[in-house]
Amino acid sequence: MFRRPELNWGILGTARIAEKAVVPALVSVKHTPVIAVASRDLTRAQEFAALFEIPRAYGTYDELLADSNVQAVYIPLPNSEHAPWAIKAMQAGKHVLVEKPFALNSDDAHMMVSTALENNVVLMEGFMYRYSERFEKIYEIVRAGTIGKVRLVQSGFSFPLSNPDDIRLSSDLGGGALYDLGCYCINLQRQLAGREPASVQALCQMSNSGVDLQTVATLNFGDQVFGQFMVSFNAERSQFLRVVGSAGSIHVEDPFNPKGAGTSVWLKVAGKEGKRLNFRAEDDYKRMLNHFYNVVISKDVPKFPLSDAVRNCVVLDALFQSAVDNGRLVSI
Repeated sequence: MFRRPELNWGILGTARIAEKAVVPALVSVKHTPVIAVASRDLTRAQEFAALFEIPRAYGTYDELLADSNVQAVYIPLPNSEHAPWAIKAMQAGKHVLVEKPFALNSDDAHMMVSTALENNVVLMEGFMYRYSERFEKIYEIVRAGTIGKVRLVQSGFSFPLSNPDDIRLSSDLGGGALYDLGCYCINLQRQLAGREPASVQALCQMSNSGVDLQTVATLNFGDQVFGQFMVSFNAERSQFLRVVGSAGSIHVEDPFNPKGAGTSVWLKVAGKEGKRLNFRAEDDYKRMLNHFYNVVISKDVPKFPLSDAVRNCVVLDALFQSAVDNGRLVSI
């Protein structure tokens, strides 16, 4: 009987997202053993390793990258560290899954893509939500023209952040609501619009630490298609998606991260009674990691090319430029 090869993983950092979501998903996926974890604090790496029965713990990231048995690396480090360590990992010959946002700017994103191509390794951005059955269905409905031509995509993602020492409030580490949450909304709206925005505007409420606590943005995709979103660290926990077309609409609660719960999609088509589509709870991380495995081992074509990650950063760049200029319209 044919036995599929294993893809050995190393975890570069012990962030909460790694502990609560990604490593448990890796453990549950066949042929993806986690064989090493690294932290700048060896004790923390050893504790993390013990938690998941990971055989090797390193006190530096470089030690893990020097481990020839590690074939793929997951990077859940602070945003400012995504590009530097992804590049180092790829130069060491490792395949890389890097947490969103891909990079802090499009220049870094281009450098990451170039490094992946030069070293013939797989590089992927960790937007887990888009591998779910619910979004496969939403994309299918939109592309089939069921709600007519898309006119408006609205989304929101917020939660209260009260810990002043949270790294998401550090400007040096690439914190802020736009980086942490806005990248989801941009990625989603670009997919649903089916094109890149021609111009954008953004207004931000800044924190004392120099990051945006709240950002409201408008994306003009041209041809009568607009996107709007609000992301925030100073509002109640909320997620939503609303797509309004010329002949109907779609509404989704908790589109990005239902946290293991089922999800409902409300579909309304003009002249017809609204329809509720129910989706069972699913592990988006597991689906993403299965796809990563198949891209590396079976040479499957990635569902989302690296150009998508770069273009998301291009929009982020433009939104930050607009916010700095008090909401000036910025062409892309």
